Amino acid sequence: MRYLAVAAIVLLAGCATQNDRHVGIHDVPSSTVFAFQDTAAGDGTLNIVRDQGLWGAGCSSAIYVDDKVVADMEIGQQLVLRVPAGTRKLGVMPHGACSSDRVDVDASVQQGETMNFTIPASGEGLSAQTAAKS
Repeated sequence: MRYLAVAAIVLLAGCATQNDRHVGIHDVPSSTVFAFQDTAAGDGTLNIVRDQGLWGAGCSSAIYVDDKVVADMEIGQQLVLRVPAGTRKLGVMPHGACSSDRVDVDASVQQGETMNFTIPASGEGLSAQTAAKS
């Protein structure tokens, strides 16, 4: 019984700790970004931020542009995509410990325009924020 109590305390302590992954918003590592990193004339910018939170720590979010996987995000990460101007289909599909259906939104971005999107920590959902001219 004593071993069970010690094991429970160790497990709970592990859930309560934080590391760099849980502090502040940081860029998605280049190893998990597969497209839309180079700037070209006529591009717009899509900024995507996945919120902080321990609730989604076991989940990754696959990011899609026009039905192609372009990146994989974790909690507390931000991603900047430079896409051709026009209407793009932006999608997110959580996988890992909290898999669910893909969510798609239209992202109409003009040349030189920046659109901001957020993903909740759970990885389930995608919402547009206000657009800003660069």
